[in-house]
Amino acid sequence: MERNVMGKLLEWKDRKGRKPLLLLGVRQCGKTYILKEFGNRYFEDVAYFYFEGNDALMSIFEYDLDVHRIVEELGRVARHQAILPGKTLVIFDEIQASSRAITSLKYFCENMPELHIVAAGSLLGVSLKKDSVSFPVGKVDRIRMYQIGRAHV
Repeated sequence: MERNVMGKLLEWKDRKGRKPLLLLGVRQCGKTYILKEFGNRYFEDVAYFYFEGNDALMSIFEYDLDVHRIVEELGRVARHQAILPGKTLVIFDEIQASSRAITSLKYFCENMPELHIVAAGSLLGVSLKKDSVSFPVGKVDRIRMYQIGRAHV
């Protein structure tokens, strides 16, 4: 089963014109596990950020949506290690906790397409419906997980 979603992630990784990726699915279906495993297998480094309850992390997105500044701050402040496009997989987990982080995906698509960035959230659909989030329509790719390792594009 893992090969199905891992194959979709590999296709996304190597696609020309790749956009930031949203990995959607219910709680406990294996989103975080598969993303970390994907990063460990196919990238030199994984930069993992968990948004829920992390006000310090969310504050990085509040000043402005300059993706170069955001990446620099994430690397320096949150990880103490540089995030390098083409070498680092950036994972934003439970991204629905930060509407500004969701909005930033548009700017990552437009201004830093060389960065491999994946966002996951089990409650993302619910969050988008109840909040007035500026969702980056047309600026993200999506994969939906239904069970551990099963994917639908």
